Amino acid sequence: MIDYKRAVALQKKLAEHVFREIDSFPDISLESIRYIAGVDAGYSRGYMVGVAVLLDFKTESLIRYSVSWKKPPIPYIPGLLAFREAPAYIAALKKLGVEPDIIVVDGHGLSHPRGLGIATHIGLVLDKPCIGVAKKRLYGVERVENGKRYLYAHGVRAAEIITHKNKDLYISIGYKIKLGDAVEIIKKTLKPQYKLPLPTAIADQITKKLTHKKRK
Repeated sequence: MIDYKRAVALQKKLAEHVFREIDSFPDISLESIRYIAGVDAGYSRGYMVGVAVLLDFKTESLIRYSVSWKKPPIPYIPGLLAFREAPAYIAALKKLGVEPDIIVVDGHGLSHPRGLGIATHIGLVLDKPCIGVAKKRLYGVERVENGKRYLYAHGVRAAEIITHKNKDLYISIGYKIKLGDAVEIIKKTLKPQYKLPLPTAIADQITKKLTHKKRK
């Protein structure tokens, strides 16, 4: 069983490191991106599957995907999702055999009670630009500025809220990316047939097929 206090203390310590770096996060242009990855997780018969997909950013075609089955290391605990799901995501991402330029995670980044959501956790571990895209607010104060909706958390503009298919999406800084670049990238991957950005939407489809098969 996870030591909750130690896990929280670790999140706070790692978040301090990220916030010290935030002003030096690089600019990322759409033209510089070749590969984008998305991750998703599913559960079946006591196991968790982490799925990573690799897409060509310009053509939006699926290049490959990889899978990692694991026993969930801890039960679901609000605020500690990364300790439960990140190991499977990271294992699946490493199996891709190609390093993506951007990773998209179904979850939050800096817009987390301790500034270390699963998108930040994964980006920090892999030292890669990472974006969190969530369907619900977890933490932060919403402010409207110049007609745009933002979430402020821990003294920074951590996320932007956009509407897609009449639903809110919370696009947050994960790691090594500026919010404006993250929003531009995600908007490029939104498609009318999917509620989620294309990388995580495809990962979600594969996850559902795998967990359905395992239940049989």
